[in-house]
Amino acid sequence: MNNKLLLFSSSAIATGLLLGASSTAQANEGMNMNQDMQADMNQNDMNMNHDMNGNMNQNDMGTNHDMKGNMNQNDMGMDHMAQETMMPYYNYNGYTTYDGQFTQDYNFVRALKYDNVMIDGYKVNTAASDKTVDSSKKVDSTMVDMNKDGQVVHITFDTKPNTVSKDMFKKAHMSNHMTDEGKTDNGSYMAYETNNGMYKAFFDDQGYLMKVMIS
Repeated sequence: MNNKLLLFSSSAIATGLLLGASSTAQANEGMNMNQDMQADMNQNDMNMNHDMNGNMNQNDMGTNHDMKGNMNQNDMGMDHMAQETMMPYYNYNGYTTYDGQFTQDYNFVRALKYDNVMIDGYKVNTAASDKTVDSSKKVDSTMVDMNKDGQVVHITFDTKPNTVSKDMFKKAHMSNHMTDEGKTDNGSYMAYETNNGMYKAFFDDQGYLMKVMIS
């Protein structure tokens, strides 16, 4: 009787130990699965955050680059337009016979080339289709010729006598293209081409500049 009880007790204890071990193993497996799942989730979250941050940073960089690129191109375009609108300009008021040297001024020579010289408030309209002189107006020592529509087609001004020689004038105007040179009844002339028109310098029989006609 005692032996049977001992055997039964031993079997029960062994069975309990086996059940306990199995439960512990299952619990450990559950913990390991939870740890693996959490690790995977954390890794996925990190990857997603990294990708999102990387894409957002790349997008921000691209947007900033595009905005800066467009702004720089616009600035360059505006600068280019501003440079194109800036042309040499020369304005003379008063009697041209008082000053013998302004016809040698570099700025005057450049403005002639760009058809942008104004004498006593008048400038030749090189875009005028009708070049026929219909009326003339004398302003100080300058003659202004106009067509029937009132457009200025010629401006002729006298210069200070015995001041500017032909060689001096030719040297000062060498940057402009001379198209003709010849004799007149009382001296000589030289003709120059401009962007949309021309001008002529007239010299007396001693070779000194007498007048200039802009057309």
